[in-house]
Amino acid sequence: MTVVTPRSGFDLEYYLERAGEKTAGGYYLNGAQQGEPPGRWFGRGAEALGFTDGQVVEREPYMAMYQQTDPATGEQLGRAPAGYRRFAQILASKLEAEPEATFERRLELEREAGQQARRSPVYTDLTVAHNKSISVLHASFREQARRAHLGGDAAVEALWRAREERVQKILAEANHAALEYLQEYAGFTRTGYHGRKIEDRQPGRWERAGLVVTTWLQGTSRDGEPHDHSHNVIARMGCTDADGVWRAMDTMSLRGQLGAMSAIVDARVQSALSREFGVRWVARADGMGHEIDGITQQTLDAFSTRGHSVTQAARRLAREWERKHGRAPNACEMTYLSLKANKVTRKGKEGQIDWDALAAEWDATIGGQLAGIAERVCDFQARPADEAAVPSAKVRGRAIAQALATVQAKRSTWTRSELMKNLAWAMGQDFAHLDPDARQGLLVATAEQALSVHHGVVCVSAGVAARAAVAGPGAGWAQCVHPAGHDPVCDAGSVGDGRADVPAGAAHRGAGAWA
Repeated sequence: MTVVTPRSGFDLEYYLERAGEKTAGGYYLNGAQQGEPPGRWFGRGAEALGFTDGQVVEREPYMAMYQQTDPATGEQLGRAPAGYRRFAQILASKLEAEPEATFERRLELEREAGQQARRSPVYTDLTVAHNKSISVLHASFREQARRAHLGGDAAVEALWRAREERVQKILAEANHAALEYLQEYAGFTRTGYHGRKIEDRQPGRWERAGLVVTTWLQGTSRDGEPHDHSHNVIARMGCTDADGVWRAMDTMSLRGQLGAMSAIVDARVQSALSREFGVRWVARADGMGHEIDGITQQTLDAFSTRGHSVTQAARRLAREWERKHGRAPNACEMTYLSLKANKVTRKGKEGQIDWDALAAEWDATIGGQLAGIAERVCDFQARPADEAAVPSAKVRGRAIAQALATVQAKRSTWTRSELMKNLAWAMGQDFAHLDPDARQGLLVATAEQALSVHHGVVCVSAGVAARAAVAGPGAGWAQCVHPAGHDPVCDAGSVGDGRADVPAGAAHRGAGAWA
């Protein structure tokens, strides 16, 4: 499964001065300088500043932009982040008071300083992490190239190097498509006042705005294991389409599309790898998507020690929470503890990356079997099936029923974005032959189909919902409500087999009336 994780960054200058290089600039730029691919600009906001889509990121303009300064003119872009005291000053005083603070305690002090400073994040990092089996296949290509180099076979080495580079391009293309979707469905800024309603209406409004994003593709975890992921560092400010004014982006809209981003990346990468390398996909035992067929769970576990250490730390923090509060943490609190566990177990990335040396190390981890994975799971002679052959209505219906059942089993309210994520998990090998563009188009269309009255879902317009209680959940029908700039929130009863009659009055309640 593809996972998209959000993280807020607060003080750019302070982190750049730290040896831990844990934020934009220090971490991302250093990674590119140490052997990872360079960062790339994306977004209409970036284009408004003169950057072209995919242009390589350079330090000076990058630093200027994330400090809300126009790299060309030096003018300030929008209002500075709100805050009573600087984050760095508060944190410095806390660290001075606790000079012997452990790494875990320092992270806790950073969180406290961020809360006390009441500052808006300088940026939001949406990290797209790919399936572990994809990272293992990528590592196998690297090991094949290394062995060919050692054997002096330049032609074979060039072949495997090209395949390895193609994997990077596939991942970058999928991430780019997800960012385009994010720009369309979450590229909003708020204008006016949103604090309270006047005559039952909010005077504030959402306006479309161009994002400024730098993307950083990286291939290793902090434990040095194969781990393909992209950091999408979204600047706090965006350029409003209507008047060209720079305003703060609506981060709730951004975070509301995490599921859709993961779905698009998942779908596109699966199809691209199947069409180019002939890999097949098998459903995960936990039902959360698919892994490459032929790569054993034992192999995946051998390269997942980072995930295991985070899980163990999260369990320890949960036990501490229960002892302190007398109850187990709820879902929201557990999410916070998991993020904290991620920070506690995080190591810094140091030194220049030697990919051949890493490949040799990875190969030794699984007893010299890494190179053989590519030969076992790929069929390089295979030709893609007819991409026009869309899976049958029955196959699509099964995917819809599975996705609706899964998303409803997890929580009583959910969004279209979350449905798309579960739908992507349900769309497996039957969809792998499709061209990535066609696969994404079918994913979006199938999500629309799932959110129709034919599958027990009624979409209610925001205006109706704001005026009165909306009928439905007790009768087993979904309610989808969203203001401009936000994904619809759905509350569904039993979906059964996904078939039901339209309830009386569904049409005039606004079914399907959302963008």
